Amino acid sequence: MKIRTTILFFLLTVLCHTSMSAQQKQSKIAYIAFSNIDKYVIIDTTTVRVWYALNALDIQDENTYIDWQILEVGHHCNKYYSYFVWESDSLSTVDYRTNRSGRYSNKLLPRGRNGHGNWNELEYHVLIAENGKLRTYTRERLREYEGYYDEPYPDQQWALTQDTATISGYHCQRATCRFHGRNFEAWFTSEVPIKYGPWKFGGLPGLIVKVYDTDHLYTFECTKVERVRRPMVRSKYPHHRPIKRETVLKFERKVNECPGRTIGIWDIEGNIISKTYPYAPLELE
Repeated sequence: MKIRTTILFFLLTVLCHTSMSAQQKQSKIAYIAFSNIDKYVIIDTTTVRVWYALNALDIQDENTYIDWQILEVGHHCNKYYSYFVWESDSLSTVDYRTNRSGRYSNKLLPRGRNGHGNWNELEYHVLIAENGKLRTYTRERLREYEGYYDEPYPDQQWALTQDTATISGYHCQRATCRFHGRNFEAWFTSEVPIKYGPWKFGGLPGLIVKVYDTDHLYTFECTKVERVRRPMVRSKYPHHRPIKRETVLKFERKVNECPGRTIGIWDIEGNIISKTYPYAPLELE
């Protein structure tokens, strides 16, 4: 087996989650893949690292998170990615160096409440912001949709309120906005003078500590802030090519709503599995 930057081995299994409820974002297909972290380029120096829990049932227990994500802030770049996926990639890269059996252990799959490898676009994408541009590197369940697309760094039109609260140990103020078809509420703190936040959020006069859509399907909450000095790196992505954002979003909707028909999954009798599922993407437009 040749070493590649991304080594894909798909386990396409339809799971039994059939409902979409608040604080849940479950995929219907288990996805086993890892990216070789030995192949990377240094793009900046990280000076601040902010950790965010995605849809935590208990903010004190990382095992109840759908994902644990990291915002790295550098001198001229920001990077946003999944720690659980990075951890899995790291363990898998080490395992690949020594394990030539071709077998992939379930122990190497990403941790979290999402279920040991169930694909989720918010986990398997990497976002890098630089020079007023946000680039998303996709990691999909079909290779043809793995690529990257650019968009202007989001400029949410926030409305500040007078509401305050203590969140994650910080004195915070509430702000609201509408972004990509959803209404959001954010709590930011001027105690950390960084105008960024999780995912694509930013532009407030302080770090966004917590943000959620008003339907409470997606919640990002800060768990810790670290002052560091370490290289900011990204994969070389040798197989990634430009792809349109609209193409990616359309595919993600199809594969979440009907994974069997979209990817091609058959039951034991040889019939295509056409079961459909509810899907509420973070980006509606």
